[in-house]
Amino acid sequence: MRQGTWVIVATGTMMALSMLRSGETGAQELWGLRVGTWSGEVETGYETERQQTRSGDSQETDLTHRRQRERLSIRNQGFSVLDPRLFTGSLGLTFDLFRDQDRSDGTATSRQGKLTGYSFDATLLAEKPYSGTLFANRNQNFLIQPFGGRTQIDFEHHGAAFRLREDSFLKDWGIPYFSSNLRTYQERVKESTTGLGQTFQRDELRNVLSFDGHKGFETADLDLRYEFNDLHNLAFVPGSFQTQTASLVYSQDFGPALNRRWDSRLSYFTRTGLGPMTFLTADEQVRVDHYKNLFTNYRYLFTSVDTQAGTTIAHNGIFHVQHRLGSNLTTTALASALRQQLPAGTRGSDAGQVDFNYQRGLPWDGQVFAHAGGRYQLDQNNLRASQISVIDEAHGAPSPLGGGAGFLLNQPFGIVSTIVVVDTRGGARLPTTPGVDYDIVAEGDLIRIVPLLGSLVIQPGDPLVVGYTYEIDPSLKYTTASRWFSGGVDFRWIAFSFGHEQSDQTLRAGSDSRFLEDRRKDTGQLVLRGAWKALQGQASVAVSRYDATRLAYTQQRFNQIVSFRPGSNFILAFNAEESSTNFTLPVRQSDTHSQRLTLDWLAPGGWSITALVGRRVYKDSLLPTETVNEKSLRARLNYGKLEIVSVLALNDRTRGEFQTTDRRLDLRMIRRF
Repeated sequence: MRQGTWVIVATGTMMALSMLRSGETGAQELWGLRVGTWSGEVETGYETERQQTRSGDSQETDLTHRRQRERLSIRNQGFSVLDPRLFTGSLGLTFDLFRDQDRSDGTATSRQGKLTGYSFDATLLAEKPYSGTLFANRNQNFLIQPFGGRTQIDFEHHGAAFRLREDSFLKDWGIPYFSSNLRTYQERVKESTTGLGQTFQRDELRNVLSFDGHKGFETADLDLRYEFNDLHNLAFVPGSFQTQTASLVYSQDFGPALNRRWDSRLSYFTRTGLGPMTFLTADEQVRVDHYKNLFTNYRYLFTSVDTQAGTTIAHNGIFHVQHRLGSNLTTTALASALRQQLPAGTRGSDAGQVDFNYQRGLPWDGQVFAHAGGRYQLDQNNLRASQISVIDEAHGAPSPLGGGAGFLLNQPFGIVSTIVVVDTRGGARLPTTPGVDYDIVAEGDLIRIVPLLGSLVIQPGDPLVVGYTYEIDPSLKYTTASRWFSGGVDFRWIAFSFGHEQSDQTLRAGSDSRFLEDRRKDTGQLVLRGAWKALQGQASVAVSRYDATRLAYTQQRFNQIVSFRPGSNFILAFNAEESSTNFTLPVRQSDTHSQRLTLDWLAPGGWSITALVGRRVYKDSLLPTETVNEKSLRARLNYGKLEIVSVLALNDRTRGEFQTTDRRLDLRMIRRF
């Protein structure tokens, strides 16, 4: 259904409800419509922003933005036709008028327009075993991004759903305990983000059909799900794709005392378009509780991944046993075998592992704990190529961005020139650019991806997938012997812990030992805690030393947290973190500093104030120095149904020779009725 059609339906229904509200009770019964609960709000606001950017000796860029807006929202909750048990729903409308004035380096522009939105949902036979729902909503919004970025989003969503409950007619046909949901909808997302002289456009139309069902048994459960997703990328047509996802999960408790459990999970995923992929998994697991303190677990995992690089099949078998002696000592043993069939040959590994965990209470609310274990693993390659491709390795963008925060790729010896990072926010596939959206940093034989704060594509917490190629010895056979131990004590006011990990790799066959690595890591941490009336604090220091064949460093981390809370309506908190990492192989220095002071105050008379002052500094001998200063003040006044909100934000960012200063003021007044 077209956008205009939904607007006409929503507006017409609202007008009918309004006329109905003004009529007599007899008229309402004649028409068969009953009005629900009315609510709404009127909002007026003003915001202004100034952004200044400069790079080295280049000319400074000065951008100024001002906006005035008026917004009206009306909603009727719970209207019905004839009888609420037959047809009930809700309807809301939003009208937003805005006027913009922009000035960029002496050139002034202005525009005005309107933003409209609606939300509609209606349920037929809500209390029956079979019910249907219609839903539609649309909203338009402007968002202010850090350091001057502005995002305009238009979102429209409409569809229908059908629900079948367990007490449906199927129960009389001999199929009890069955419920299901059938859902189909269409989404349209238009996004335009500008900032720092860049523009990012997104325009997607998505059609989705999904079904999920549940069948219960006396000692078992069966769940199944299917979803078809047809995404049209209107801004970049080759980026369109279709996906199909199906899963089947079965769980059963069996045995004389129901002390055995079988879990079976089957899943299938396929995607067409750019980067086509088919993914199939079968996960079978059986757990046996022999005694209250002893259980064994048997697991088999099958995985098949079909991409443009070829088909990869993996078989993984795992045996797990755990025994608990009293309440203090837990012993765990593990044996596993993995076989992989790659487009270029086969790989395999066999491993055995044992772990001991001990903990015991001490006087004065203390606790002592210790952990020790070891692992022995044999790996063997039988390949025809020395390079392996990885498709869509899943990661997540850090939150917040900046300050050197990032993630390591799973495979060592990655080839930098082959790295491709894609943002999958909202199920899309948004391409990114190195040096603009993220940086690549080598750490020994591993690679770190560092999303940049100024990226218009990658937002904090976004799901990311990475494709890349890594090098490997095609005929390598080696063993890895690992061992570890750790321990410590913890009281209410002080805690101390230490740990040691090491692994040694030995060449058994092959000619290239450069892919092998021996590692040692020692850590120690001291934590002090204290509380005196309204004042609480904690300070910690952690030192770690890492020494491997191709990477060696010493790291020191400090953390301090202090809070002052004299009452339930006032809290002042200060948090400081510092870290220094001295790399000796390869030679490199990395330092981070961050401080944040926050104030939350619920004042008498309906006032609430939130203030923040923060600073983050990231220095790295391989990357430009990055400094982020944040200051914000948010004040809110609630007086009956009237709400007044003001936000003042001052942000400064420096990265190398590039400097950005952003000042923003936002004032809003809202009257609810």
